[in-house]
Order: sequence, then C-alpha cells, then structure tokens
Amino acid sequence: MKPEHNFIGNQSVVSNSVPTLVEASDILPLTWERIVPNQTANDSASQKFLDLHFGRYKTASSYVTDKKVLDIACGSGYGSRILRLAGANSVVGVDVSPQTIEYAKKNYQENDLEFICADAEQFEWPERFDIVTSFETIEHLHNPEKFLKRIHNLLIPDGVFLLSVPLGETRHMDPYHLHAFSQEEIFALLKKTGFSVDWHRWDECFLTRSELLRWGKLYPESSPSIKELLFSRRGWRIIYDFVFCGGFDIPQLLIYARRIN
Repeated sequence: MKPEHNFIGNQSVVSNSVPTLVEASDILPLTWERIVPNQTANDSASQKFLDLHFGRYKTASSYVTDKKVLDIACGSGYGSRILRLAGANSVVGVDVSPQTIEYAKKNYQENDLEFICADAEQFEWPERFDIVTSFETIEHLHNPEKFLKRIHNLLIPDGVFLLSVPLGETRHMDPYHLHAFSQEEIFALLKKTGFSVDWHRWDECFLTRSELLRWGKLYPESSPSIKELLFSRRGWRIIYDFVFCGGFDIPQLLIYARRIN
C-alpha cells in the first residue's frame, strides 16, 4: 500500500498515517456540507467523517498514477491535492461555491492542479479524463441522471468513475439532500447512463446521541427548530432515530464504475 501524505502549509511529506492538513490560510464558514481538515472540530463525529473522506481519497489514490483526473464537487480542495501528490498526471478540481474555490486556489493549487468554479451538471472540458472522482455529491443534485450522463461524456472510453453515496433515507438528517438511494437504485442508474460497476464497498458510519447533540451546537444552521421537530415529517423521523435507534446510522457506499459505451 502506498504511504499517504501529510500537508503542512504548502509542503508535503510522506507518512503512513492518515493525512492531515494544517496551517492553511483563510477560514471557510463552518458547515457539515464541506470538509475543511484544518478547521475540523475535534469531536468524535467530525473525526469520523474526516476519516471517512480521507479513506475515499486514499482508495482513489491507488488508481491515479499518470492519469488525468477530474475531482468534481472537490470542496476545499484537499482531496484534489492528495490525488495530485499520489502521482496523477494532472488534476482539475471543480466546485459550485466561488468562496470554496478561492480557498482551494489559495491553499492547494500547484503545477498540474487547478480549481474551477462550475456547476457539476453543466461542467464542460476540452479534453476527456481518465478518472473522475465525486464523493457525496449525487444526492445533492436536482437531476442525478443528467449528472451521470455529464460524467460519462467527460470520461475516455473505459474510463473510471469513483463515487460515493449515502444509502437509505437521509433527507431528514441533512436538509441539503434532495434524493435518497438504495444500492439497487444507484446501480440501476449507473447502468442506464452507460456505466458498469466493477466493485463496491460499504463504509459504516453511526452517530450516537451525544455526538448528534454536539453536532447540533456546531452546525445550528442545519439543525431543525423545535417547531420543525414537532410538526414535520423530517422532525418526527429525527426523533424516532434519536430515541429508538440510539442515533443515526448512515451507511456509505463507495463505487468503482467504468464507462462501457
């Protein structure tokens, strides 16, 4: 297994530990929709998600040597840089947030790594990519099928698409999730849009009651109000999971797919 990289400012060193990014300049607004490693809280829930996201890029890193890579919905840019330093020939990171892209450019842009502000469903590029990565994206989009067709068009024939998606109903947990998928549904959608699934992996993620309470304080903008808890379907589902399930179980599916036509 390849060693991973630790990032310290604009320097990188090889390490066998989970990569960490510290001393990056500027601050992005705190939100659970975006991983910013040097701003991540030290609570156990935040660390679970940080490990989950680093684990996906660690997996992707073993496929990118000498490849042209597109990291779509790249967020703060740390993952795009991991892929570049893992040996990718070039990496393009794309995100819809101008503020996030400016942060990524300031902290992680380097030779053969660039960041572009664009909509995932509309993004175009003059050349095709060998590999596309997109983690925790498709459930946020208005038209998942259109997005997958766009990815298909951006890949070379037999190109690789690595994506992740939460499984089951998560819209009550995260108001930014527009869709919920079962494994069968996401596989069928990939097949419909010209992909073959070579392998997949389940990553378990369970947040306990105490972790959820802590997160509610860290991210108040995403937490339901008392009115919403008591008088909405989302609120009752949250109460049910909190009281009877001991917290939120959020299974994650990592998929390795290939363009087949």
